[in-house]
Amino acid sequence: MRGYVFDTHALLAYIDGRRMGRAAARIVRSISDGRVTACVPGVVAVEVALLHERGRTAIGVPAVEATLARNPAFSVLPLDLAQAREFALLPAIRDPFDRMIVAAARAVHRPLITADGDIAASGLVEVVWD
Repeated sequence: MRGYVFDTHALLAYIDGRRMGRAAARIVRSISDGRVTACVPGVVAVEVALLHERGRTAIGVPAVEATLARNPAFSVLPLDLAQAREFALLPAIRDPFDRMIVAAARAVHRPLITADGDIAASGLVEVVWD
């Protein structure tokens, strides 16, 4: 079964019901139908907590937990040594959260659902959005 990794903003868009790119929206429908799986790196919850504290999103960690609990196609991807190894190979990605999320996607060999143009342009991971 094909699987994907969610970037923070993509997960927030999913939770909030906001519009996503065409390809990302197709994948979300497939996830909801149970045809594909999705991983959420644990660091995404940390970034959500920080964004919530700073007032940049109304969504907090409890909403992330509830969303993941409602859909068995989602799983949390805990930080592990494979991700740390990939992280060490990505010094060109300056944002530490982006770097950890890209490392997570690379470690599990899955495309990343993100609209982040810098990540897409880097060619370091397969990106799905439009």
